[in-house]
Amino acid sequence: MVPSDVRLEYFGYGFAAVTYLLLTIILLALYRDRAGGVRLAAAAFITSVWGVSLCWLVAINGLTPSRLLLLEMMHDGAWILFLSALFVGGIGSGKRWIVRYGGISLISLLILLGTSGGSEIVTTYGLYFGVGDVLVLGSILTSLVGLVAVEQIYRNARQKQKSGLKFLCIAMAAIFTYDLVLYSQAILEGEISDTLWLTKGVVLSLCVPLIMVAVKRSPRSSVGLFVSRHVVFYSATLILAGLYLAVVGIGGQYLLSIGGEWGEYLLTVVTFTALVGLSLVLFSERSRRNAQALISKHFFANRYDYRIEWLRLMDTLAASEEGLPLRKRAIKALAQILQVQSGTLWLALPDSSRFYCAAGWNCAPDPDYQFADRSLTEFLRATGWIIEISEFEKNPDHYDGLELNTSSLGFENPGFIIPLLNHGKLLGLIVLCNRAKARSLVFEDRDLLKTAGQQIASYLAQDLATEKLAEARQFEAFNRLTAYLMHDLKNVIAQQSLIVDNSERHKDKAEFVDDMIETIRGSVRRMRGVIDHFQQRSSEQSLQRIELTKIVLQAVSQAADGIPIPRAQIDERQIWVKGDPERMKMAIFHAVRNAQDASEDDGTINVTLSETDSFAEIAIADQGTGMDEQFVRERLFKPFDSTKGTRGMGIGAYQLRETVSAIGGEIDIDTALGKGTTFHIKLPKVSK
Repeated sequence: MVPSDVRLEYFGYGFAAVTYLLLTIILLALYRDRAGGVRLAAAAFITSVWGVSLCWLVAINGLTPSRLLLLEMMHDGAWILFLSALFVGGIGSGKRWIVRYGGISLISLLILLGTSGGSEIVTTYGLYFGVGDVLVLGSILTSLVGLVAVEQIYRNARQKQKSGLKFLCIAMAAIFTYDLVLYSQAILEGEISDTLWLTKGVVLSLCVPLIMVAVKRSPRSSVGLFVSRHVVFYSATLILAGLYLAVVGIGGQYLLSIGGEWGEYLLTVVTFTALVGLSLVLFSERSRRNAQALISKHFFANRYDYRIEWLRLMDTLAASEEGLPLRKRAIKALAQILQVQSGTLWLALPDSSRFYCAAGWNCAPDPDYQFADRSLTEFLRATGWIIEISEFEKNPDHYDGLELNTSSLGFENPGFIIPLLNHGKLLGLIVLCNRAKARSLVFEDRDLLKTAGQQIASYLAQDLATEKLAEARQFEAFNRLTAYLMHDLKNVIAQQSLIVDNSERHKDKAEFVDDMIETIRGSVRRMRGVIDHFQQRSSEQSLQRIELTKIVLQAVSQAADGIPIPRAQIDERQIWVKGDPERMKMAIFHAVRNAQDASEDDGTINVTLSETDSFAEIAIADQGTGMDEQFVRERLFKPFDSTKGTRGMGIGAYQLRETVSAIGGEIDIDTALGKGTTFHIKLPKVSK
């Protein structure tokens, strides 16, 4: 019987049980809809059961030759059955039946012979012969069958199949060769080698990565399980850290056994040093980057997880809450892809090959520095290539005659130049510093950087367009104020011209002089109001309680110089609203003037004022040409859209609506073509 304190079997065969169980789970996820994948998963699962069974039998001291024979034949038979399934297509189906039925027949015969010959005990460090001869000779024969099958599979495989098959064949050959060596040595020495027996589980576990690579390279694999790079990275870190600590523990035990009185001292020093070294590696940013690159290169079809990279790019560009302006975030977004620490953004001057420094990230470039490089501009615009400075310096011919002076980039230790192209236009470029560990860019790096650069260019183009739009709106506001000024000046000039025209005939009349002074006074008030508007006084400062009856009468009186003369039907009661008196009077005046322009000379214009509990309503009715619904909806209140030709500026109705809306009022219009128009101006009342 095997003593219960034997622990190496637990580690070796337990490790094999765990690794092959994980392999089974992954294979079922990858090949769950393929018969070949199910056979491979079945063989892996039987190997896992084999490892668990050996651990359990060692634990209960029940490992006998017949039980070991049953487990070994079960393990070998599972892999031989799987190999026989690979003899298809170009490999040849005839050999499939020879391997399958020949191997199964041999295994069945060996099990029958072994179980009928007694039950000799397997000792702690070796199996002594007797009935166990069947186990040894049978394992050699099954190993030879397996090796022949592996050789025939690889020899007869198509060339395109060998890329994935070679890793599987190496793994299978390693498993069967190890068994062949293990049991052949048993014949020579008369017993199974303790070392070979105890390490068999670990050797089988080391074949799992080869099987996984073969599965990954199989063109028929349909991945149904996604394992992120982060999970693989941290899992690999834990596994390697565990193996490292296991090796340190074994080494420490060895030092303890040979060190005598110095053993404990050496064990403490070695353990402490090992833990410090492990901590340095785990917290090293360079080690982390190297490990991630190694995992991406050897365990994934693509170097980058494009979903993660794209989400990070979008999050960085949109993360305005970090306090970084968009231009700095653009540099950071590209720097994160290449894992560099600094960079600068250069934007192209319009219609020029010159670039100016728009921003820097983790560096302080000169904001006034500009550089001009027509060769670089034309090259980037024509090709859109990512320029790797180190490659350019070694092989400038790869860049189609590009002439580049890196010192002109205004950046110490430049590493990469990424063009920012938007709809074929070179918006600018980003210069990133060189990486701490040089690694040449591959096509995946270039494609990702090029795509990210185009996305960043679209963001920057939108940002530049927003700035231009803000400037345009400022000019629009200025032009609108200018239009107001010209509109009011036109009315003032008309009044002043009327005074000048009548002055020769009526200058001796006191009534004319009084009326002239009042007209001039009104013109002064109006122009002061326009100046106040230009000085951007707040609307709250100019709002006051005004007596609406008086304002309406003044506006109607002011418009009396036009034809037809408006008639005001207003009683003497006082109605109070809140507003700017000059702007309110001008708004009502414009509404009356528009009614005059729309009416025939013999028409009528009636202005009435009424009130409800909450509103005062001014109604201005004419019998003019009227308007259709489309005109009212699309053109009436549109600024600078006039039906009067050169006589009008198209802001009277717009100014009326803006004035009324500013104090919470409303305008309703009753109109129809040929039936005239009525403006209903509703203003909120205030207390006296």
